[in-house]
Amino acid sequence: MTHDQNARPDAPGRDWTTYYIAVSGKPARETLLEAIGRFERERAGKDDDRNRIALDLGCGEGRDTRALLDAGWRVVAVDPHPEAVARVRRITGGERLDVVQASIEDLASESVDRDASGRFPIPVAVDLVNASFSLPFVPPSRFAVAWTWIRGMIAPGGRFCGQFFGPRDSWSSIPGRSHHDLSAVRAMLDGFAIELLREDEKDGHDAEGNPKHWHVFHVVARRPGESSVITLP
Repeated sequence: MTHDQNARPDAPGRDWTTYYIAVSGKPARETLLEAIGRFERERAGKDDDRNRIALDLGCGEGRDTRALLDAGWRVVAVDPHPEAVARVRRITGGERLDVVQASIEDLASESVDRDASGRFPIPVAVDLVNASFSLPFVPPSRFAVAWTWIRGMIAPGGRFCGQFFGPRDSWSSIPGRSHHDLSAVRAMLDGFAIELLREDEKDGHDAEGNPKHWHVFHVVARRPGESSVITLP
C-alpha cells in the first residue's frame, strides 16, 4: 500500500487548515465521552458542584475542548500549532478556558515561556488528561519523560483518556513517531485501574480521505484514590 508522506499528520508541508476544516463539526472522541460519563456517575448523589479541571493535550480544532466545556469542566487546551490555538481561542469558554501553544514534550520538560508573574502555564495537577490521537507525535527520544509527566499530572481519583498507535499502524514508518504494542501500553498504565482498553486494527482512511492502515489502542484509565479540590496556580 502506498501513502502520500505529505498527507500524514506532522509531515513536512502538512496543510493544517485543510485538516481542521475536514474534521470541523465532528463529535468528541469516544474515549473522552467515556471518561466524562464515569466522572458524572461518580458525582451523582454527592454534594460536589465544583468545576473539574481537564488538560486537553493536542486539542486540534477543539472538538474535545468544546465537549468538556459543555459538560461544565474547566479546560487548559494545549497544541503546538498556531492554527489550532487560534481556532480554540474562538471557542466561548470565558474564565473556564485557557489556551497554551506548546508541544506535549516541551510542557513535560517545562521548555515553555512562563507568564508575567513567572508561573508555569499549567496547573500542578488535573482531574483529567485527555490526549486524543496526540501522543504518537511525541518523539520517541522524549516520550518516556512526557509520559512520566502526564502520569504525575493526574490527581488521585483522576483519569487519563486517549490513544496510542500500535506498531502495525501505517504511520509507524514516519521518523520521530512513537508507537507501542499492547504489552507496552499495559506497562505504561501500571498502577492505574484500566476502565477501557480496546485495540482496533483495520484498513481505512484518514480525516482527509487518504488510505491508511489503522492500529490504535483506545484507553481510559483511573488513578486510584479519592478526588479533592484542585487549586489553580
